Amino acid sequence: MSNTEFADYRFTVREGAPSASGRNDAPVWIALEPMTKELDILGKGFLFLRLNPGADIQQAQDTARYLNANIAAVGYTRL
Repeated sequence: MSNTEFADYRFTVREGAPSASGRNDAPVWIALEPMTKELDILGKGFLFLRLNPGADIQQAQDTARYLNANIAAVGYTRL
């Protein structure tokens, strides 16, 4: 029998540190910050979405706004 769990998350843009070469190649990612509770499967970890290489902050912010406006909850089904 499966068991499904849901949690509410806010999608927030984060940026990693640029490389030692000085190139503007810092990874851009979107953190899933828990609003009420964390999914039990995560333990002490966290969820994130790493964007494709070349994605800039504006694209990440647009994506985060879209996700926040359209995603009601994140779910996990344990089988």
